[in-house]
Amino acid sequence: MLPHRRELQTYPTGARRRGLLAAAILAMFLTAYEGQLAPVLSLLLADLGMPLGRYGAITAVSLLVGAVAGFVGGKLVDRLGRVRLMVPFLFLSGLACLFMATSNSEAQFTAARVLLALVEGIAAAGSAPLVRDFAPRMGRAQAFAFFSWGTVGANFFAAAITALTLDLLGGTWQAQLYLMAGISLAGAVVVAATLRELAPPVRREIRLSEEAVRPITPTRTGSPLRNATAWTYVAAMSALFLLLGTLNAYGQVLLGEALGVPVRIASLIMMFFWGANLVASLGLSRWSDRLQRRTPFLLTGGATSAAALLALIALLGLGTDAPAPAVVVVFIGLGVALGAIFGPWMAAFAAYVEETHVDAEGTAFGLQHLVSRLVVLAAVLLAPRLADAAGWSAWLLVTLAAVVVFLALILFLHRRNPERAPETVAERAPTG
Repeated sequence: MLPHRRELQTYPTGARRRGLLAAAILAMFLTAYEGQLAPVLSLLLADLGMPLGRYGAITAVSLLVGAVAGFVGGKLVDRLGRVRLMVPFLFLSGLACLFMATSNSEAQFTAARVLLALVEGIAAAGSAPLVRDFAPRMGRAQAFAFFSWGTVGANFFAAAITALTLDLLGGTWQAQLYLMAGISLAGAVVVAATLRELAPPVRREIRLSEEAVRPITPTRTGSPLRNATAWTYVAAMSALFLLLGTLNAYGQVLLGEALGVPVRIASLIMMFFWGANLVASLGLSRWSDRLQRRTPFLLTGGATSAAALLALIALLGLGTDAPAPAVVVVFIGLGVALGAIFGPWMAAFAAYVEETHVDAEGTAFGLQHLVSRLVVLAAVLLAPRLADAAGWSAWLLVTLAAVVVFLALILFLHRRNPERAPETVAERAPTG
């Protein structure tokens, strides 16, 4: 058990709840921000004399380690507690990022990258369950949209920091990683000083608002690992990670190789993409919460993502003749479309898990972490090879097929488990 002062016996309300939610989101942001190398990837490869294919192999190993670490960490947080596991590993991940900044050979870089993936995976395991704990259903999609500052906002922040400070700090990738390590360690101090955890009896409630609850009557027994519907939820969202993983790892490289865009401009375009994704995610997730509907946002976002991908493939066919404004508009449109998906999907998945496996949120989200990272691993391994053989357009067609799979699985889930009428807080008796 956690010390009593770090375990909340009553549900926090008002500013205190929002502060705890912010600390959980900050923790996820830190674990995703550390090791964001896409903005300086070209500089790193040139300095270490490392071909892109070898970097892809190193990244693949680290992704595999991180995927397994996140899955194991998810099972551990169900037993040991979210905060107890998260805080020390946040500090370790900051130190691992600092170690990576000192790398002067491929061997050192590889060791640092794998170590960072290991400790990050464990540190991140408790963040999604904490967001579920401190976000009542009436605002949960928007809370998970803020949570996307971990998986998406880190990309935007890293691209923005590189665009703004690369020239000021001497134009080296090492300086960017030193800055990254400093930001990460400072953030870990804030999380450690702020974050608390709900006591198990408080956590075992479905919270509709800060005051209104209803009891949980689990409809299934056993682990979510043996639940076909949980696997379908995970498979649907993970399919999109083929596209997200590609843009995260190779967005700037894709723009440079296919369209001849310089490194700094490519980082600006990706900043616009991630920024549009974040703004749209917050706005559309808030709308989803007001309607208490998830499926329409998932289907609309998926269909619009497919249309934007088709437009991007057409632009890549023009090569260096592609109009720069059109490229920016398509990337912004793709960011908005994907922004409609993440918050509503996480809210739907969290609601399903808390009603079926109330004491296994960590395991369920750990499963999602494992499968999505394996999909990202596939993107990291296969994207450069197919791009070298047939061009980036060919790989984007593969990601388009993955978006279609996402749409098919969401339709299947909707038919198997139709959304219920929105829950109204007024019908629930407030807790004492």
